[in-house]
Amino acid sequence: MTTAGKLADHPVRVMIGAGTGVLGALALLLTPAGLVLLAAGGTLIFWHRLRPPASFALVGAVAGAVAGPLATLGVRTEQVCCMFAWSEERGWPYAWLSRSAGADSLAEAHRLAVAAGWHPDPATLITDAVLWAYTSFLVFVAIGLVWRIVRERRRRRPL
Repeated sequence: MTTAGKLADHPVRVMIGAGTGVLGALALLLTPAGLVLLAAGGTLIFWHRLRPPASFALVGAVAGAVAGPLATLGVRTEQVCCMFAWSEERGWPYAWLSRSAGADSLAEAHRLAVAAGWHPDPATLITDAVLWAYTSFLVFVAIGLVWRIVRERRRRRPL
């Protein structure tokens, strides 16, 4: 058996795709967001068969990594817990910006949390950015493939 196939020509892309796919399969046990990682891993592994426009996909991934976490700051989760503790979190699917406090009354806990300000969680922010990068990567790959199909059909159509 020979390894002279197309997969062997791009070992780094295949290894990143395989790692992403395995991570997606494991994440799928906990959250549906694992489907994104699983699909992105498969796309990277079979890149040589799909042949999408690489620069277009890269632009999509970078745009998603930046815009995704910023756009989801509008998703707000507010919780009251344990008698008089108050917390608020922002971000989706993983909250990466939060503020919280506990006090003798709910109003005091809310006031203290607001006064303390927001606290970012870098690990969750990175996780969110990676997830949104892969999501927009997949969207841009799909757009690029559809664009190529439409362009090829237009060329074949007689006038």
